[in-house]
Amino acid sequence: MYVVKVLHGYIGKEGQRTREKDPGKLLVFTSKQESDQFAAKIGGRSKHVSKIRKD
Repeated sequence: MYVVKVLHGYIGKEGQRTREKDPGKLLVFTSKQESDQFAAKIGGRSKHVSKIRKD
């Protein structure tokens, strides 16, 4: 499962940037290819859910 990281945050389920790191509140993609395509459209990068630091 992958999320899209943007400057100082992630893309939430509403499509807005958020600083939340809870995968339940983030827009989650099942494949890296889907995540990469979306990230390329908005200028972000894809990141695996397990790599999110939970500070």
